[in-house]
Amino acid sequence: MSETQTAPTSVAPNDPVQITLEKIRGWHACAEGRDWFRAKFPQGGTYGDVMTALYADKRISDAWWLANAAFDVETITTRFIEEDVRSIIAATKFKISANEAEPTDADRSDDGAQAGFSGDDARAGFSGNHARAGFSGNHAQAGFSGDDAQAGFSGYGARAGFSGDHARAGFSGNHARAGFSGDHARAAFSGYGAQAGFSGDEAQAGFSGNYAQAGFSGDDAQAGFSGYGARAGFSGDHARAAFSGYGARAGFSGDHARAGFSGDDARIDISGEGAVIAVAGLHAVVRLGPGGAASIAWHDGKRIRFTTIYEGEDGIEAGVLYRVKKGSVVCAEP
Repeated sequence: MSETQTAPTSVAPNDPVQITLEKIRGWHACAEGRDWFRAKFPQGGTYGDVMTALYADKRISDAWWLANAAFDVETITTRFIEEDVRSIIAATKFKISANEAEPTDADRSDDGAQAGFSGDDARAGFSGNHARAGFSGNHAQAGFSGDDAQAGFSGYGARAGFSGDHARAGFSGNHARAGFSGDHARAAFSGYGAQAGFSGDEAQAGFSGNYAQAGFSGDDAQAGFSGYGARAGFSGDHARAAFSGYGARAGFSGDHARAGFSGDDARIDISGEGAVIAVAGLHAVVRLGPGGAASIAWHDGKRIRFTTIYEGEDGIEAGVLYRVKKGSVVCAEP
């Protein structure tokens, strides 16, 4: 463990970007990990700085643990996604192979770079525009800071960060993690347990594996989720989302969101204005924002029926959780 201490960055303690000893205790960090953090960041640190320090000290399992603990779609912010992208790009500069074997390295700054990696633990950084890269091994790490990057990952445990505009990325392995801070990103994830953050505008993303988690802080995001247990948060305006698996959870804090849910047991939390929601699955609970409307399915014992609720009408209030029970709209607050 390095003895060098990192100076804290001024960030509000309740900001998702800020990592503190109190937070990691609440996330049940191990004692040895807490000791490392206390020595390295006595005043706390930003997510990006902590992740970069973990990779520099070759604490790979701790870095994966922190990524899973800190990534919360309900509180995700543009700054957090940018920190995540920065940490992934920085990780390509360190020898991070957990078994100390020499990983495959590449660091390209020229435009139009093309690279292919078939072994495990590959690490690559691209700072020029129009980069093209393919990774078929497990635990690949890749960072792209130029525009128009294109990348494909087929192994599990991939991590990728894209800070330029117009990124295109595909992930077919499980437990992929990706961050996009540029505009017009396009990404597809087919493995389960994917985690993705998008801070640029007009992001488009598709998730077909189970237990996907995604956060979108830019405007005009479009996302589709077909696996069960999906979790998604949208803080930008004009979000569009579709969920076909059961157990979906989604939050919308931007205005004028549009979303559809066809799986059962969905939970939808909306704080933005003017949202329109359609829920074809059963047992859904919905919280509307000002001016919102939701059409909710229920079963009368013979067939599926729909009840539509409108914020401000028939006693429906913004910020209150509702469900439909035997055709009646009832409060679902605990």
